[in-house]
Amino acid sequence: MDKNAMGTRIRPGEGGELRDGVTVTDRVHAHLRGTQDSLTTPFLVRENAWARDVFAASVQWMQGHGLLTGERRQWLEKCDIGALLGLTNPHADRHLLRLAGDWYVWLYAFDDGVCDEAFTGAQAWDMAHLTLRLKRAVTGFTPGMEPEENYARALFDLRCRIAEHATPAQLVRWTEAVRDYLNGQLWETMYRATGRTPALDDYIAMRESASGCLTCFALFPVLNRYDLAEEERAHPDVEQLSRSANRIIAWDNDLFSYWKEQGDHSAIANLITAVAQQRQCETAAAITYTRKRRDDELATFLRTEKRIARYLSTEGKKYIANLRNWVSGSLEFHKTSRRFAPAPRPVHL
Repeated sequence: MDKNAMGTRIRPGEGGELRDGVTVTDRVHAHLRGTQDSLTTPFLVRENAWARDVFAASVQWMQGHGLLTGERRQWLEKCDIGALLGLTNPHADRHLLRLAGDWYVWLYAFDDGVCDEAFTGAQAWDMAHLTLRLKRAVTGFTPGMEPEENYARALFDLRCRIAEHATPAQLVRWTEAVRDYLNGQLWETMYRATGRTPALDDYIAMRESASGCLTCFALFPVLNRYDLAEEERAHPDVEQLSRSANRIIAWDNDLFSYWKEQGDHSAIANLITAVAQQRQCETAAAITYTRKRRDDELATFLRTEKRIARYLSTEGKKYIANLRNWVSGSLEFHKTSRRFAPAPRPVHL
């Protein structure tokens, strides 16, 4: 879903001393921090008053399924994912918000415990095997009781509870989004395992699935008790709004997580790295270009919303409002969470 905190490396060939003792690393790091601090959206930031209490219960659910233990679980709790839950779902029903809380904690546990830092995150074959089991679970097949099936069992449990509140079509949308997310994670793992940086267009396409945002968007109608008609959801402008929101959120995350990824796996699956390779430019220029692409995508969102606003149904307007809340809430979380603090955290494998 996201890519943690920060690390300390830059692209090869960009080291060396500048005058007054300032290194290229320092200059690029300062440029990145300035870019992060200056990111904005025109959308209001709101927070669900029940989110932190709900998320505490979700952490207990995670612990009951054995998804993260010890220092990893403590780190996840310190990152205050409960704030993200509230910021991105400010008007969700308190009871139904628990479904999102469990999904968020599953995503972050999977990200921290498997994709980025566990051994399966570096082994494409292991990830492929795990992904297959997870796809079966989210589709409705009961997982086994082996210890390695803990993520599948938790996913199956959540899928069954979502089914109690979702329409059949809403459940299918969420299931398909989760399967696409798992494909995206497998794609990232394959690139890390081979040490290859994806082409820019390939990265942009696959990041839309790997970000995990579409899985959260699919839950909007369930959490907020409305039913978005398939014809309206599939309208080209509504799809564009979903795509733009997803890209803004994912690219904000790439900007905030770049240094941490440099320390872990050379930021192979990051927009900044893909830009630098495609345009044959240094990291500072790639950061500037990434920021421009992000702001252009925000402008696309605003133009599209203005064009379609008067044609939207009540349910369609609620969906677009949910997208705006996710964009602004995610950015607020990135700016305030310890998960993205400047100081690198130790990684315990």
